[in-house]
Amino acid sequence: MSNTGRTKKLASFNCDQKMWEQFIARCNSKGTTATATLTRFIELYLDGSLDDLDAIAGNEDKRLDSLEQKTEEITTQMKQFAEAIIKIQNYLNNQPKRQKKSYNNNSYYQGQTPRIQPLTEEGLAARLGVSIETIREQRINLPPPLFVGWCKGKDRAGLGWEFNQDTGLYHPAS
Repeated sequence: MSNTGRTKKLASFNCDQKMWEQFIARCNSKGTTATATLTRFIELYLDGSLDDLDAIAGNEDKRLDSLEQKTEEITTQMKQFAEAIIKIQNYLNNQPKRQKKSYNNNSYYQGQTPRIQPLTEEGLAARLGVSIETIREQRINLPPPLFVGWCKGKDRAGLGWEFNQDTGLYHPAS
């Protein structure tokens, strides 16, 4: 593009100082100047070569709205997933317990199951074969029904455990 017969005009605009310095440094690293880069950008913009730039700039708000909508959808799906897990857990907890066949005919033991005592955090950690820190993390990070299910998966007898705030102990889930 020829500048014959045209006067050059100094342009100014407001820009973040750090961003401007980074722009100058990048131009210099590419072997050009900020002025040459901006002039070339204006030429390309005016001849329509950068029409995609208008679409990108115009869609920024739409893309942000879309991202927010997707985040809300994912949050809703996660809530539904957690509710489904809780329903499954409740269903499993309310199933009748299977009686183990016993060949011992001692009438004293028939119909009785030994009562399992509440455990301290240390006791539960030992029973589940994990550290005290793991017990604490899982109790804090999981909703109570999921913590019970997590315990069931670790417990050698398949028992779920609940934390009782009042006693500070872990009780077998009913």
